[in-house]
Amino acid sequence: MYTAQFTTTQYILSYIVKYELSLERIKNTQLPEVYFNELYEKLRAEDIDKLGEIIGNSIGYSKALLVQRGKILPTGKNKDRIFTNFRSVHDFINVYTASSFYKPSAELMVHINKLIAKGLVDEWEIGKLRTFSEKPNDLYDFWYKLRDFFPNLRPKKHLDDIFMWINTQKNVPHKLIQLAILLYEIIDKAPFTAFNQITGIMTISVVAKEYGYNHKNIIPFAKALNQVSEEIVSAFKISKSKKDLTIFIETILYALALTADDVALQVRRTYNTKVKKFNKLDDSLNPRQIKVLEILEKEKRITRIQYAKSMGISFMTAFRDLQELLEHKYVQQKGVGRGTYYVLLKTNTESMPQIQKESILTFN
Repeated sequence: MYTAQFTTTQYILSYIVKYELSLERIKNTQLPEVYFNELYEKLRAEDIDKLGEIIGNSIGYSKALLVQRGKILPTGKNKDRIFTNFRSVHDFINVYTASSFYKPSAELMVHINKLIAKGLVDEWEIGKLRTFSEKPNDLYDFWYKLRDFFPNLRPKKHLDDIFMWINTQKNVPHKLIQLAILLYEIIDKAPFTAFNQITGIMTISVVAKEYGYNHKNIIPFAKALNQVSEEIVSAFKISKSKKDLTIFIETILYALALTADDVALQVRRTYNTKVKKFNKLDDSLNPRQIKVLEILEKEKRITRIQYAKSMGISFMTAFRDLQELLEHKYVQQKGVGRGTYYVLLKTNTESMPQIQKESILTFN
């Protein structure tokens, strides 16, 4: 059975508690699908943007958002391919379960590596575990120089030993500690011919989701690690020299806890600003109707034709949606005939509760 040398410090325990509290806040805040998807898109775009910074190929948030929306296609070997591949891995994580696919294992990592490397390196390098006499391809990988040399180590067996340890339910460290240790081992061994860095980030993302520590794949792990990219290198070197992983684990868990707290705040803020504004908003209206209330806050008025076009629905469906909003007293109808338009009902907007200020966790 795999073992690792480390000490469970107060910092580690504190970061675990803060991560778990943030996760509970995320899970317990029920967002309608339309708003969850909107926030998820924003967080995924941020993750793509920060991945660019990690690998030295920054593209900015606006372009990252286009990638997330599928408006930049993965054609040829252009510089954007890595980001569309990264998005594909997230699509895979969204549907992944150990019961329907590979359990957490070397095989799962091979699949992730294939998705990342597709169209970017020669076919023989895609999903290939290297021998330790081979130098890994350094494309988009700033950690490969940190690897050590293990001429007698078999990478697949080594990875499977770690995953067997992670999959064990008794007498093992907390799963977040195991994720940090798994990342350390990926940096140290660089087991793949290419794309070890991104494969490592995405592997801990999918394992976190499988074990309930990445609810609906909403935590942006690339963004988290980008916050401490320089510190990761320093912590790795110190841990390597001391043969003790404590400081590396502290560094990774600090970044994850900080990011989880930020996501929890964004989820709660979305709930307060977009859901609590209207009575029964989350169970009486469909996503189109929720969206038009948000539009009316900004645009102040909308016609049936404008509503139908913006939602991609028929005129009659638009008519029924707006009639329901009238009946529930969310909107008010003004004008006549072709000049008919709709505005938010003032009595409804005046009774909206004030947004509660969020408390922000203090990190040591």
